[in-house]
Amino acid sequence: MWIATKSKKYGVAIYNWKGETRLGLSLEIGETVQILEEYPGWYRGFSMKNRSVKGIFPQSYIHLKPCKVDNEGLFESVVPIEDPVIREVTLVLREWGDIWKKLFVNRENYKFETVGKVMRDLLGWRRQLVSGTLTHDQTNELKLKIIGKIDWGNR
Repeated sequence: MWIATKSKKYGVAIYNWKGETRLGLSLEIGETVQILEEYPGWYRGFSMKNRSVKGIFPQSYIHLKPCKVDNEGLFESVVPIEDPVIREVTLVLREWGDIWKKLFVNRENYKFETVGKVMRDLLGWRRQLVSGTLTHDQTNELKLKIIGKIDWGNR
């Protein structure tokens, strides 16, 4: 029997899953999902990319993330609780990834290499922030470094 989730409401796919089962929901790595119900070994929910398509997916393919649930109005909304700098780095990397591909296609080698290096730096720094192993001072210093690099890249 499926049970409505109370606290497990938001997650990120850590593996690709083709959804090759009855009512399966295909997921790609990094895709975010809202979880509606659970059953031993399975979740039922939808991708934040397409909220109209609901389906099931394996629990082991999802990394749960803390979130805030808002039940006001007709619909329930789930908002991830995440450090704003980590969230900004994630968005910037997605945006710059498209730019990086265009630089490659247009054979702008110098810019391609430069943007690639900055993106690798940001990925490494994001990984350090997410790991939670830094001291408070180290975290603040790294956040300033990240913000400076994003500002530089956007210019």
